[in-house]
Amino acid sequence: MKKNTLVLMTVSLTVLASCSSPESYQTKMSRYTPKQYGVNQVPEITTSGFQFTTQKGSRLPASADKGVSVESVQSDEATLSNKKLYFLTLFGQYESMNKYASEFDAPKVSICPHFHNSLIEHNDRRPAGFSSRVSAKSTKKFVYDSTKLNDAEYVSNHPELSLPLAKNEVTPKVIDIFRSEGSKLNDSKMNELVHTALDIHLSKTYAEIRELCEYGVSDNYYIYENMITHIKNSNFPPAEKNMNTLLKTTVFSNIALVTAVEKIQPQITRSIASVEKKKDVSAPYSNELMTRLNVEWAREYFDHLRSAK
Repeated sequence: MKKNTLVLMTVSLTVLASCSSPESYQTKMSRYTPKQYGVNQVPEITTSGFQFTTQKGSRLPASADKGVSVESVQSDEATLSNKKLYFLTLFGQYESMNKYASEFDAPKVSICPHFHNSLIEHNDRRPAGFSSRVSAKSTKKFVYDSTKLNDAEYVSNHPELSLPLAKNEVTPKVIDIFRSEGSKLNDSKMNELVHTALDIHLSKTYAEIRELCEYGVSDNYYIYENMITHIKNSNFPPAEKNMNTLLKTTVFSNIALVTAVEKIQPQITRSIASVEKKKDVSAPYSNELMTRLNVEWAREYFDHLRSAK
């Protein structure tokens, strides 16, 4: 009897010890097995030599910040958990990319058990004009300078060229097919291939959103969580290497993709131009991602993509 009691005590102490110790990212991943929607592999987008001039930790002057009325939007996002912020960022990107779908009929996300309230709040607090901006289908044609397709900097300035044309692989990329076409490549073919790649990317994004809605997590979420830990435990200044690390996560690669594809050129007054350059008020979740991770310097790279030819 005493022996059985001792065994039970030992087991109980072991369980308590395992519960009280912090669970690592790797341990969580080992328990997470659902793959019914497939893995949304992150496109291989890189900066290719982009040089930062921003200094880490730089902030806009408080007086200048008051010139743009984004405080009410920002304060809401600042209260979100990392998991909710990741989901809403990805969902917002899905909505933005939806207007570029050609063949893929992007489904609406109306049932989402794990983020039901977040989704309702997101729909209720969209900035004015947001719904119409993302719901209207774009007729944009994607055309590129065929003489620059072997220029790494030119390719990196157009992240959509790094999108894969296979659903479960990161290759072949759009740029790979462009190069293989040679003299047969024309404007119509370029446009068709980019729209096809965007359709594939949108369907993969939707698959991850469904997985997040059903299970509350995804493979890419854990990659993002692991990056948060890495940044907190290391020096992470403005640098090409660190920007490329950010781009290995779905949400940051999507910021690059959406920014480059939309080529937003807001009509703003000179007095608030510098503020608007730092913060895109139509992307509150992306803003909060960068602020929370103390990587606001990444906006310099995204702003570069916005104006790159």
